[in-house]
Amino acid sequence: MIYLLAFGIFVVAYLYGCFSTARIVAKSFRSLDIYKVGTGLPDTENIFSNISRPLGVLVGALDAAKAYLFLVIVKFLLDLLAGTGLIAGVETIAEPTFLLLYGVGLLIGHCLPITHKLKGGRGIFTYTGLMLFFAPWPMIIALLVALVLVTKYKQVRFAQYMIVILPVVFEVLFYSFISNYRKAQPPYFVGMMFGVALFMGVLNFFVSKKLDEL
Repeated sequence: MIYLLAFGIFVVAYLYGCFSTARIVAKSFRSLDIYKVGTGLPDTENIFSNISRPLGVLVGALDAAKAYLFLVIVKFLLDLLAGTGLIAGVETIAEPTFLLLYGVGLLIGHCLPITHKLKGGRGIFTYTGLMLFFAPWPMIIALLVALVLVTKYKQVRFAQYMIVILPVVFEVLFYSFISNYRKAQPPYFVGMMFGVALFMGVLNFFVSKKLDEL
């Protein structure tokens, strides 16, 4: 029963991830079909580069908030349900391991939405929202590095790679040298985060390959 509930949350996360903020913003503010603009991807970069920089920043913030707030709400509701004692074992599926899996479901929904013929965005800022939930300081440091790469060196693509890779690198460092940080997570959790980062890297590689960017 408890794992069926976890699967249900995963499905809800996927469907929620299918909600495209880029598509809604492009249509609402400029009456544009994002699939017919620039790269044709419903993502922050396409809007930022080909429609409007302020709208691109807005979409990025919304995508990150979409992921972060979803996990906050799911965690809150599961803890609330666990407190009632109505369903045994609810606290198990509210642990970081399961929450990360829900986040992966959301990420897949964003990148491969069944509602839009699997034509989604790169998921960089959705991934950012996930990492802000699980590893806020590593993700914040990675965002600062990415900001420098974009503003000073104009390296947008490289900055995206750093947003994916650096949070895991800093997470390993924090986990290795900060005892309080280590106690808050299961010993295998860093490996799971690396797996999510690898998934993001592979997914974006194929997207870039399809767009002849490599």
